Amino acid sequence: MLYLIKQEMFKNYHKKSTFVSMIIQVLFMLSMAVLSLKYSNVFNGKSLFMENYNATLWIVFALIFLASNIFLNEYKYGTIKLLISKEFSRTQIYFSKVIFVFIQSIILYLLAIVMTFIINFIFTRVAITSADMKTFFINIICEFFSTWLIVSLCFLLASIFRSSGLSITISIILYFSASIAANLMFMLIASNKLLRFNPINMLNITNQAGSSTYGHLTLLPMYAYFIWIPIYVIIFMLIGNYIFVQRNK
Repeated sequence: MLYLIKQEMFKNYHKKSTFVSMIIQVLFMLSMAVLSLKYSNVFNGKSLFMENYNATLWIVFALIFLASNIFLNEYKYGTIKLLISKEFSRTQIYFSKVIFVFIQSIILYLLAIVMTFIINFIFTRVAITSADMKTFFINIICEFFSTWLIVSLCFLLASIFRSSGLSITISIILYFSASIAANLMFMLIASNKLLRFNPINMLNITNQAGSSTYGHLTLLPMYAYFIWIPIYVIIFMLIGNYIFVQRNK
């Protein structure tokens, strides 16, 4: 398994696209900072700081692209047969890719954290209190959890489809539609409390961390998100692994 993870890191960190993605993330964050300086009445500097200059939006897109392509590239170049013909099990191949994407997600979030402080220090110069710092890191943790709920679904879709374009398109559509639905299903949750445990409602984790009033709508305490999101991630991953194993027998 360790060999497979190292192979994934070697392959992906020798691709220009991996580093181009990071550069785009930094440029995206810088553009948000510039907008907050030029249009301060529209873009609030402190709010952008608390939201890591919207870096999470790009991180989600980057990880959707990575998770959707990481299997399909193996089929495209025929390397999947070579991996399967060796001593590695299909489950080891699957989870080595999951672990690599997990490592990359941590790197992207660390980059977002570092760049948030650098951008604020050089450009926006927003006064940050200790309470703001606490909120900032809570938001990062919540966003990381919600991101992995989406990414785990991408792995499931990547196991089903043989077209990266189709997998990416469906993942992005699901991401936006689920984000919208998460704010529209409160009436359904109120009528049937069991619906509060559905995965779409879990996407409200960051909103509820920022506003306790969301708890009256989601009917979930904050700790429930940190239990149910990992459960859904594991379920999606196991289903994806099962499909991947059956598909390559």
